[in-house]
Amino acid sequence: MNQNFKTVKHNFLKPALVTALLLFGFTLCGQTISSDRPGIGIGASTVLKNRFQAEIGFEMARFEPNERYTFHQNALPIALMRYGLSDKVELRLNQSFYFTDMPKLTGDYSNNGFSNASIGSKFKLSENADNGIQTAALLEIVVPTGSKDVALDKFLISLRYLHSWDFSKRGNLASNLGAYWAEEQAIGLTYSFAVGYAINDNWGFFIEPFGNLYQFKDFNISIDGGVTYLLNQKMQMDLSVGAGLNNDFYFIGLGFSWLIGK
Repeated sequence: MNQNFKTVKHNFLKPALVTALLLFGFTLCGQTISSDRPGIGIGASTVLKNRFQAEIGFEMARFEPNERYTFHQNALPIALMRYGLSDKVELRLNQSFYFTDMPKLTGDYSNNGFSNASIGSKFKLSENADNGIQTAALLEIVVPTGSKDVALDKFLISLRYLHSWDFSKRGNLASNLGAYWAEEQAIGLTYSFAVGYAINDNWGFFIEPFGNLYQFKDFNISIDGGVTYLLNQKMQMDLSVGAGLNNDFYFIGLGFSWLIGK
């Protein structure tokens, strides 16, 4: 699915929390835009050549590592920019600004600032129109450019395998499996499995279990879900909520995606 809390584990629980809600994009019937938000997982489709897609969101999150320690983080905006280098390769830039309230032994305090920038590329591996299956790979590098109070001063590298299956005219199953590594820390694993359904040509919804295995010790399981509304063939709005199943973590997000180009 965080560099913003001096720990890598939240970074991939929420690449929307940075990256934040990571993000699943299922394709509604007949739509042109295919957004990687909402959700934690990433869709297998790529932005076509010479097209630009902006995916902007707002998120409120609450973490309760224990009964005596609670902190909040609001992200405004969560900005993902995608550009089609070719019909099979897209370039990506992800950046957010955080408003964070965290307790200290001496009292509560607030830290605001930019997250680390995430740059990457998505590569389409295969697409079969007969069985509705698409696969892709996503390589991302998180660069320590963010504010020191909310971001890790470390490089982070991640690689994810993306799979999407249109099992019916309106239904889609999307899954991500990946690994990530930060400086001076062990490799972690991340996963997501999302089921999406287009109610009609405008409305859709999804539900998605996700989580990670942090340094092969802490196994986190969470779930999110939400709705999308297609304004037109190039614009989409979304609303999502999520929570940890074995960790005290809650969030709500709202977003907008816009495909620019012919």
